[in-house]
Amino acid sequence: MKVLIATDVVKYHGGDLKVLSGLTLAIEAGEKLGLVGRNGAGKTTLLRILAGESEPDGGSVKRVDGAKVGLTSQSLYAGERGDGSVEDEILSAFASIIQREQELKELETRLSENPSDSLLERYGRLQSEFERDGGYEYRARTASTLSSLGFAPEDWKRPVGSFSGGEQSRVALARLLLEEPDLILLDEPTNHLDLRTIEWLEAFIKNAKSAVLVVSHDRYFLDAISDSILELDGGRIDRYPGNYTKYVAEKQARGEQLARKAKANADRRAQLERFIVKNRAKNTKATQAKSKQKLLDRMEKIDGPKNGSKNMHLDLGGETARAGRVVMEMEDVRYSYPDSDKTLLEDLQLVVERHERVALLGLNGTGKSTIMRLATGELDAKNGLVRLGNNVEPAYQDQQLARLEGSKTVLQEAMDATGLDAPETRQLLGAFLFSGEDAFKTVSSLSGGEKSRLSLAEIVVSGANLLLLDEPTNNLDIPAREALEDALLDYRGTIFFISHDRYFLRKLATRIVELENKKLTNFLGGYDYYRAHRRLDVKEGVRAPRRRVRPGMNKEQNIAAARLVAIEGEIDATERRIARLEKELATSELYSDGHRSREVVTEHRQLKTMLEHLYADWTELLSEAEEAGV
Repeated sequence: MKVLIATDVVKYHGGDLKVLSGLTLAIEAGEKLGLVGRNGAGKTTLLRILAGESEPDGGSVKRVDGAKVGLTSQSLYAGERGDGSVEDEILSAFASIIQREQELKELETRLSENPSDSLLERYGRLQSEFERDGGYEYRARTASTLSSLGFAPEDWKRPVGSFSGGEQSRVALARLLLEEPDLILLDEPTNHLDLRTIEWLEAFIKNAKSAVLVVSHDRYFLDAISDSILELDGGRIDRYPGNYTKYVAEKQARGEQLARKAKANADRRAQLERFIVKNRAKNTKATQAKSKQKLLDRMEKIDGPKNGSKNMHLDLGGETARAGRVVMEMEDVRYSYPDSDKTLLEDLQLVVERHERVALLGLNGTGKSTIMRLATGELDAKNGLVRLGNNVEPAYQDQQLARLEGSKTVLQEAMDATGLDAPETRQLLGAFLFSGEDAFKTVSSLSGGEKSRLSLAEIVVSGANLLLLDEPTNNLDIPAREALEDALLDYRGTIFFISHDRYFLRKLATRIVELENKKLTNFLGGYDYYRAHRRLDVKEGVRAPRRRVRPGMNKEQNIAAARLVAIEGEIDATERRIARLEKELATSELYSDGHRSREVVTEHRQLKTMLEHLYADWTELLSEAEEAGV
């Protein structure tokens, strides 16, 4: 059953620029769709039209049977709306359930005074509806969601408006997900989320009853949640079945097929044209030439694949000065905020060697950007030693791109930062898609993606042999991210970076360091190595699992069976512990004890994440066991 049908949708920008050109789209109930396209293709414009926040200039959008469509808004908590607490805002997603709960309480009072059959019947009907709609779980779901999105219990009573823009976006996201409209529209939902929260969001979306349409440049995320990928290009939509990886392969296959058809078509047209030119003046062939001309006129011309829009050209493959073996070192580093006794980082130990590509991971707010600023010398450690190695020339791109001066033009900023003259700077900017009048825009007027490209342009010519990058893929579309990945893989220096883009991490990181509990843990491998070892950290409470090992098995089968038994035991223990915690989360008494409630919601979040990973491992091990004949 379809929940939304958009037909021949047209939208202009600024009166004459056509952003959407007769776009047609149908969304089925419950399906999960990823929407991709270059920055400026019109993805956000389309979402606003589908949500009813903007009217198309042509065509129609039909919400089947009055289907409810939800879209988060960045300005949702401006004004009085921001005075309510985070908890109340999330609970408002369950307004109808809360109203029914209040009715049940009122009926209970009336029944104690007058237990009539009619009241008992009404109470039973309401209680059944209340249970069916999740009335006994909604408070636990609220607590679990707030915790999963990184809100500590002590912050639940704070006004929404007192949080940062990124945190407000998470509140709006949580409310929308729990409200469960027929169609959820999400615009870059993984922005401002750390890795664990992104994985929670993936699981939530996959299990949601609602249809979901997601705009995202996070390729790993799109792989995890998408039934189909919609590509917005030239104002129209093309649908590709499967996740992002399948979309890439299918798009390439379609392009190759179209190229073959276009070549065959061009060859046939050329053949006909040669015959016509050669024979139209000959008496004996003139009739044939006319016939061929008619055939040519009727023949459809097939164009080959589009060359596509210009992409960012990023070249980091040149020579850099050779640094010493140890490029960066932190020893016994401790840091706390000025005028604060609270320690943010403690006893940090880190060594980064020449040619490594080291990724720094950790939850939001744990101090990752602070470590980066300690490395650049912007901040001073309270204790310990931070030093760069011999002959090290660093270049730093901060997450907020605060080093760019907003009052300057793009050209002035790039010239001042690089030391190049105007013609050389214009050539550099052109490679980063700043052409013509773009060079004379003020930096403050640039979009997030444009600022990222400008910062990268300055880094390219810096000659640095150590790159310190804080979320370098932020605001970049997928083609720009791919160009950055390829350039960094060719880079001959050392890279220390922070990222929540798992596709980027898998492709680039040679080593992972994780910041947790104010300290760093070292994982001597890339992102997949980190994930595999991170899952093994929590093993307490596992009871002895049932045995799958049978007489007559060979060594390979015994190993596969033993590994499968072990992980099934972990899954069983984890599920039982989660069930106990969810019962506790559903009780109002828990929240009167702030310390205990924090412990419970934190453990619940950690166990849910762990369980998802265990199931993924179990699926892989089961396949291996079946192949081994277990």
